[in-house]
Amino acid sequence: MRLEADLGLPLCAPHTASHFHVERRFHTNGIFADIRHFGWTQSSRSVFRPDSYYLDFSIGPRCPSARFFNSERQLADPPGDVVFLPKGGAFATLSEPGEHSLLCLTFENDRAMQLFEDDSVADLAACQDVQIGRVRQGLARLVEELRNPGFGQDILLESMALMLVVELCRHFRQAQYDDRSVHGQMPGWRLRRIKDKIEADLAEMLSVADLAAEIRTSPRHLIRTFRATTGITLTDYIASRRIARAQDLLVRGEAMIKVIAGNCGFQSAAAFSAAFRKATGMTPREYREERGASR
Repeated sequence: MRLEADLGLPLCAPHTASHFHVERRFHTNGIFADIRHFGWTQSSRSVFRPDSYYLDFSIGPRCPSARFFNSERQLADPPGDVVFLPKGGAFATLSEPGEHSLLCLTFENDRAMQLFEDDSVADLAACQDVQIGRVRQGLARLVEELRNPGFGQDILLESMALMLVVELCRHFRQAQYDDRSVHGQMPGWRLRRIKDKIEADLAEMLSVADLAAEIRTSPRHLIRTFRATTGITLTDYIASRRIARAQDLLVRGEAMIKVIAGNCGFQSAAAFSAAFRKATGMTPREYREERGASR
């Protein structure tokens, strides 16, 4: 349930809590922080839908029977001291009778959003037990500062909150890389960057060395991990994208065949025609006539 506090701070109060109150609250430059206390007198299930990136820290032990549900609607492991939830998801929870206190942070800060939505960490997933010592220490320090504010609090809290974002993004980025590397695969952000580079430069002579430099890896490693990740070779992928681009241009416009050949990275109309026929079973002219007649 979304509530607007006296200072305009967005809070997420549980529908089923028998009592709920906010001890401290703070807002600076799109970073919202509050210390909240709530409790339940009976078991309850609810769905939490954060509309911002969300981080919380348990002040004291969590209720031992508290749970999130996984995607199969089965109870997952108990949450740890630190929980991170990406925006836009829906997270089902189970709460049992008991008291609970949390530091909650939500991020609508421009710098934080740039970090969370960077290509290299764009596959962020919920983590109900963040095991990062510096993040836990930083959150504990935030609790202290909220309860005992001092000179320059707004600057300090914003700096500390952004430090937490950096630590989280570094951790998740490395975790994604390590998970893929175990299977010899390419992290999602690298694959997206390679595909975007190929699409942008289809008219150019794409070299493996240039593509490898785009993601700061070696040509050999790029070739190996691209195939392990996609199931096709890098060369075959580029060739398929050139043909797909050519098919689109042949149907959409009246450009000369040799112009389309150049726009798709072929050195000559003859080379283009040979590659196109091998891929589709038709010459570019036959493809255009057939598809044009069917439109």
